[in-house]
Amino acid sequence: MSQNYSYPIFESWNRNEIISMMSLYNSVEKAYEDNNGINKDQIIELYKHFQSINPSKMEQKQIDSNFFNISGYSIYKTFKAATNNKSKNVRMNK
Repeated sequence: MSQNYSYPIFESWNRNEIISMMSLYNSVEKAYEDNNGINKDQIIELYKHFQSINPSKMEQKQIDSNFFNISGYSIYKTFKAATNNKSKNVRMNK
């Protein structure tokens, strides 16, 4: 969140989808940057919505790769950590 970069956005996304994707990007950033991490249920919910916005696995991988190249943070790895985490919050290490 302290970085100054552009998020991957697709022209085909509508306003609500863009807002949802921004929430996902910000939540993934928080998982890496906040000492307390982020609520794992929030990440899981946002990721499921990400999958509904972008049903193509190839497109999901492309978005995750673009976001990783820009920020150094992985959407997919954060989701996997959230699904495997027994505690309330998920905290990622770079």
